[in-house]
Amino acid sequence: MIREQTRESEDSDLERGPPNFERIVLRIVGLKCGCCEGGISRVIRRIAAIKNHQVNIVLARVEFDLDTSRLSVADAIQRLSVKTGYTYEEQVQSVGQILEVITADATQLKEAKQPDGVVRIDIPKSETWGPLKLLSGRNSAVPMEAPASYNNVDGAQAGPLALDTNSDTAGCVMPQICQQPAQIYYDPTKLGARDIFEYYKKLDPKLRLAPPAAHPSLVVGANQTKRALYLFLPTLALTIPVAVLAWAPIDHGRLEYAHVSLVLATVVQIIALTEFLPNAIRSLYHSRVFEMDFLIVFSTTTAYIFSVVSYGFQIKGEPLETGSFFEASTLLVSLILLGRVINEFARFRAAKSVSFRSLQIDKAELVLHSWQTGTTAKRIEIDARLLQYNDVFMILPHTRVVTDGIVLYGGSEIDESMITGESVPVAKGVHSAVFAGTNNGSGVLIVRLTALPHENSVHRIADMVENAELTKPKIQALADQIAGWFVPVIATIGLLVFLAWIFVDRYHYKHSLRNSVVTAITYAIATLIVSCPCAIGLAVPMVILIASGVAARFGIIFRDPQKLEIARNVTDVVFDKTGTLTCGIPTVVHEDYHGTDERRAKEILLGLLKDIKHPVSAGVLRHLERDMQMNPEKNIIPRYITDIRSIPGEGVMGTEAITSHQVLAGSPDWLHVRDEHVASTTFCVKINGILSATYHLLDRPRQTAELVVSKLQARGITVHMISGDAQGAVDETAHSLNIPKRNTKARCKPEGKCTYIKDLQDHEGHAGRKRIVMFVGDGTNDAVALKQADVGVHLTTTTTPQQPSSSSPITSTSSDVAKSAADIILTTTRLHSLLILLDISRSTYRRILLNFAWSAAYNVLAVLLAAGAFVPLRAQLRIQPQWAGLGELVSVLPVVAVAFSIGARKYAGAYREIEYDYLRCEREAKGEGCEGVGNKGAGAGAGVELPELRKTGGGGGR
Repeated sequence: MIREQTRESEDSDLERGPPNFERIVLRIVGLKCGCCEGGISRVIRRIAAIKNHQVNIVLARVEFDLDTSRLSVADAIQRLSVKTGYTYEEQVQSVGQILEVITADATQLKEAKQPDGVVRIDIPKSETWGPLKLLSGRNSAVPMEAPASYNNVDGAQAGPLALDTNSDTAGCVMPQICQQPAQIYYDPTKLGARDIFEYYKKLDPKLRLAPPAAHPSLVVGANQTKRALYLFLPTLALTIPVAVLAWAPIDHGRLEYAHVSLVLATVVQIIALTEFLPNAIRSLYHSRVFEMDFLIVFSTTTAYIFSVVSYGFQIKGEPLETGSFFEASTLLVSLILLGRVINEFARFRAAKSVSFRSLQIDKAELVLHSWQTGTTAKRIEIDARLLQYNDVFMILPHTRVVTDGIVLYGGSEIDESMITGESVPVAKGVHSAVFAGTNNGSGVLIVRLTALPHENSVHRIADMVENAELTKPKIQALADQIAGWFVPVIATIGLLVFLAWIFVDRYHYKHSLRNSVVTAITYAIATLIVSCPCAIGLAVPMVILIASGVAARFGIIFRDPQKLEIARNVTDVVFDKTGTLTCGIPTVVHEDYHGTDERRAKEILLGLLKDIKHPVSAGVLRHLERDMQMNPEKNIIPRYITDIRSIPGEGVMGTEAITSHQVLAGSPDWLHVRDEHVASTTFCVKINGILSATYHLLDRPRQTAELVVSKLQARGITVHMISGDAQGAVDETAHSLNIPKRNTKARCKPEGKCTYIKDLQDHEGHAGRKRIVMFVGDGTNDAVALKQADVGVHLTTTTTPQQPSSSSPITSTSSDVAKSAADIILTTTRLHSLLILLDISRSTYRRILLNFAWSAAYNVLAVLLAAGAFVPLRAQLRIQPQWAGLGELVSVLPVVAVAFSIGARKYAGAYREIEYDYLRCEREAKGEGCEGVGNKGAGAGAGVELPELRKTGGGGGR
């Protein structure tokens, strides 16, 4: 109560001004196990300036909203470090492109005249490269490895473009190799990386690129694993001789061996106290909780003190029944540290398994000129970081694609399974899109770059996976509650076991009080140590993390991991029609001009619709542009339109600059026009209030839509379709996809879509079940509906890389508004990804339940065995205290194995026929069909014959 009043008084301090919340993401360095989350959360909850915090123990990451008007980021980090004992590093999203270099004088670079396009130069932490720092690992400004130039003592240069990591460093004596890192921030649309490197190389001939840096989360995980291993190895080295001296059949000199064991066991105990005691005290003082570290300290210290007491009795000539007992205390510590090594390694591997960064290769084959000559074109290998816009690069056979681009020459098949999850190779020819991280087949491709490595497909997917919200499934709340009570409950059980065995051994087995106490201590120690809350703590986050990574390999990004649990219970799937169930490329089949100059109407429309992305508007624009190209004698020139506004669900409006006439183009209802074409989508145009033109368009269903709908219905899921189109167009599409008319709604505005979903949610489904509604859409019009649905899925409508513009290095046809409203993003155009999504959700939930069942079964059985519950049986089963340290290892390994088993299932194998239909559509579309729009022209141009589509049989995605 006092704590709550303190927070209220802080909140009522008006002198601070209005709150200024920022989302802060921190990496946790030193997180030891999966049961530390509770203590961190309790500390964070006591900081009034922090709200909405989430902790991920697998990724060792915490994020929260911080009121920077009350507490700075640095002060928040310091407070968390003091109260939790862990080190926190802010994870800052870099804006723009950065070229990291190593230079002899970073200050010289910073003070030099900067070329146009360089934003600024930072010198991180003023650290320097040098042998002593490399060996000590204290250089934190750049990666912990020597630049490649350290090995180049001959001073040889590979050529004029070998300007990356191999410039000459002849001599390499101590003053010469001490170098400083510098970070050059630049705008790649104004100045390329190679040009920047050449410019600064004139100032410092010894300038070189910094070694490629691993992602910070992986660096932290690797360092944690190494640290745990470095603690375990010396402990093991000290434990082995103690165990040998205790178990070897030695008849003489046992007292001398006891002296040696005392010294070795004391060193082991010091290591244990150094590792576990500070955090145990800190958690108890700041968080008011008993964490697992406290049980470990208490148990190992008790075992050590008991060993010393046994040693004293042995010196006195009255040895106890247990002997010296030093092997028990040292083995206990060693096995606990071994469990920590396995735990850290499992968390590191889990984080690494979902990282897409490893798909990005470091080198590129840059084509210098005359790419039209094909494989004989002159090329040179450069660092991928030195690529710049308009570069042409070559993809050699059986190599990985370095970045996104458009094929200029050649033909091949590319394995895109690491992006889409499908193992069937995709044919590529002139004008086809290729994506970073995918594997080329036996052909050679010459490609024009459309995205730099820092903005390509691999980078974007990796960012979406890593920046997913750290929300927890509801089942995690149960795990947190159990973990919170675990240590106090086990401590209570340990005390009861101690008292019970004193009574049993004294009065049932008729042993002396001293021997009874000794026996009771061994059972109590085993009980305290053998139990492990880490398995419970990792049961949910480990599975969620691996499942998110597996889903990402199928182009499914869970922005909100909570939906992994919810999606399995979906009862209704509501599709937007245009662009989701249909190809999203409406074609004009009929046009009428109503007493208005046809040429003028076309010129006005060309100016009005040129930047509009809605599929219907885009279809009319394509029709007019094609007409303009095929009939140049008409001399149609787009007019200048001002004040262009897109009205969601209605149409487009603007003003003709010359006449100031208002232009409205959109749905008949919006323009109050009667629509007599019931089976098509109608697009009307009014100029100065007069109906000037009418266009009728048809949009065919996606090739795979019918199969996907039928498979959803076979699962007992009710399929709905809503659209802003006319009733006739909606009925036509619904009929072709076997969707009942009662489950469709036409002429839906954005708010109407939201209302439709809300009505479904408010009414019970079959057998009185609560309806869980999934909405699948692709555009800005769908943002409200995506937010209203229990599970909002945004479907990417094209995957074609776009040429960068001066304003933005990447252009996407997908709506950023819709993406931000969605819970799940499908990064591919494959509609059957929805089925894989549902399968992964069900598989994830089953594994979470399995992990909980294992954690409960292990802890119950282990505690009973350690407490001696089965000793009265003939077999006299029990866990000896020296082996109780295996508890963390035995309990955590199955949890990790179950989590990783998610990736073993062939999710795509069940939908192979849908994939073949998709690829067939893609091959036939050649840029004009539905799902094939992303690879237009595959097989066209340059006389290149593409290989035929191979059916590889069963199996599935990776």
